[in-house]
Amino acid sequence: MKNIFTKAIVLLNLLALSQCIALAQIDKIKFDKQTYNLSNPDSKTKSYDYLLKDENAGNWHTKITLTNFPDLTNPTDASAQYAHEIQEKTKGASVLLYPDAAIVGFLTYPENKEYYEYNTAIYQPAKTKGLDRFSYAKRFYASELGGAEEARKKAIDFAEKNNKKYMEMVSKEASKYKVD
Repeated sequence: MKNIFTKAIVLLNLLALSQCIALAQIDKIKFDKQTYNLSNPDSKTKSYDYLLKDENAGNWHTKITLTNFPDLTNPTDASAQYAHEIQEKTKGASVLLYPDAAIVGFLTYPENKEYYEYNTAIYQPAKTKGLDRFSYAKRFYASELGGAEEARKKAIDFAEKNNKKYMEMVSKEASKYKVD
C-alpha cells in the first residue's frame, strides 16, 4: 500500500511539473517581425509580459501580455467589462470595442501624461480553464517626442493608421499562445 501511495505522489508531482514546464517553454513570442522575450517567468497571477531585447518592465516601447482569467467564461462579456474598466480608470481614454470578436482597442495614458499608450486585446477560451487575454501595447513617450501633446498626436496617428492591422494580427496570433 505504501508503494502505491508513493507512486501516486510521484505521478502527481510529475504531472504538476509537466504543466509548469509547458508554461516555461513559451519563453519567446514572434509578433510583427520581432521577437518578444518573457520578462516575468515566475508570475503568480498567470499574467506574463513579453518585451523586446534591452527593454524592461519599467521602460518599454512595445509589449505583449498573456493573461489567464480562470473565473471568466464568456469572451464577449469579458471584453465589454475590460472596455468599461479602461474608461473608468482613465477618464478621456479612447476605447473601441468589437464585442462579437471579443476585441478591444484603446488609447490610454497616466495622469501625468508621461506617455500615451495604444493597446489591442482579445479574449479567447483558455486551453483548460477560463479565458486567456492576448494583448499588444505600444508606448509613445513624451520625453522622446517633444512633449505630451506630440506623444498624444503620435499615438492617435498610430491608432488611426494601424488599429485594424493590429486587431487582425492579435486575433490571428492569440490562438497560437495559451497561458495554461
